[in-house]
Amino acid sequence: MKLHLGISVASLKQLAELPELRTAVFLELPFGLCAQPDLVLPEFWKNRFRRAGGRSEGRTLNSLVEAGGVMRREFFRMFSRNCAAIAALNATEISLTVDWENAFADAGYADGLRDILRCCYGIAFKYSLTPVIELRIPGSAVITPLQFIRFRDSLMIPVRTLIDLHPHEPGSLEILETFSGKFHFECSKFRISFDASGGNYLTVKLLDRIKNCIHPVGCEIPEICFYPGRNADRESFQALQPVIS
Repeated sequence: MKLHLGISVASLKQLAELPELRTAVFLELPFGLCAQPDLVLPEFWKNRFRRAGGRSEGRTLNSLVEAGGVMRREFFRMFSRNCAAIAALNATEISLTVDWENAFADAGYADGLRDILRCCYGIAFKYSLTPVIELRIPGSAVITPLQFIRFRDSLMIPVRTLIDLHPHEPGSLEILETFSGKFHFECSKFRISFDASGGNYLTVKLLDRIKNCIHPVGCEIPEICFYPGRNADRESFQALQPVIS
């Protein structure tokens, strides 16, 4: 299975320690990190920075659903500044996480969340950033493919889908098997999230099982996203080589 291998760092310290990893083709940074004035992309990684992730924004979006207009406007101004910084670094995508548990349990919450996401993604389009909506597997909510598709389509904007699989968490592969075959569209991106520093390892057998699930979906070349943990150590990264080579 052909794979795109990438690195996702969480701090300026991790970025500064990141070694030159020749087989890695993309870099992910946290959304809020991109607007920090002391951010400096190492020369090796400048042309590999692809996506700003909004995992830390999930709590903020959750609070905005119940917030007033003043707080929302201030958030959108901040969001616009961050998007400008991301675009200036030549990234092409921006992703946001969603509280799916509330989105599928509370119709009022879902309506408010749609409005916020439409505004966020409208701002992203202004800066020529492709918006991506993430579905983490497993997640806190028990959802069906139809629920997710309906919500995604109800945004009525050309947002892409990123399935974010954490294969070492209990129940992840069973949920993936339930979703596979029902996402004939839709899985325009597929990420296998892998934390080597936490003692997790990918094996050929595990990747084969994942491949059997995503093969009929017709998604783009899947991504393995490597999380270096506290230190961007080369040894953990090299543990991937026998599997992806």
